[in-house]
Amino acid sequence: MKGFCGAILFKYNGGIMPDAPHNTQAQDSDRDRWNAKFLAGEAQLTEPDPLLVEACVGIPPGTALDLGGGAGRHAIWLAKNGWRVTLADVSDEGLALAEMKASTAGVTLTRRRETAAETVAWARRPGSPRFDLVCVFLFLVREEFPALPDLLAPDGLLVYKTYTAEHPRFQQGHSLRFALDPGELSRAFPPLETVVSRETNGMAELIARAR
Repeated sequence: MKGFCGAILFKYNGGIMPDAPHNTQAQDSDRDRWNAKFLAGEAQLTEPDPLLVEACVGIPPGTALDLGGGAGRHAIWLAKNGWRVTLADVSDEGLALAEMKASTAGVTLTRRRETAAETVAWARRPGSPRFDLVCVFLFLVREEFPALPDLLAPDGLLVYKTYTAEHPRFQQGHSLRFALDPGELSRAFPPLETVVSRETNGMAELIARAR
């Protein structure tokens, strides 16, 4: 989708959610890139990452934000397990897939089509409710690291997993701007209490709790 401006409305399980009212050329380019990936059949895993399952063991479901959640594999798993989930992603195609899969699974998602920065700004507005869980998978939003702890309710969990520069994909031409530095994730959120921190084979994993 190219060259649009103003607000776009789309339905989500009986409601309507406005798109972010302003879109820069960079945002459109990012949206086009991810739309192309989804149309090509990429990034459409259906099972949740084991790290998310590990994080949710033994905790009651509450409110969750799946940031950059694409086609919704984590959001749908959370919703099926009783969570009230907001799925945010820049891609029209990813969110359309999520809507279809959520309908098939018989669950409801709140979907927001916008950049990660726009989602974080929305969630940090005065009076906005905080989330019991925020998850980010295979998506580097380094510029939003300082703000992510602010999105958590007391005792809320941040679950984050993505690539480091040591992953083999970055020996094959992928841009290092999409990679963590080795050891970076473990140090990224000093306001939070680390529950799990691992880094193996070029993948960094973190579960951290709001104090």
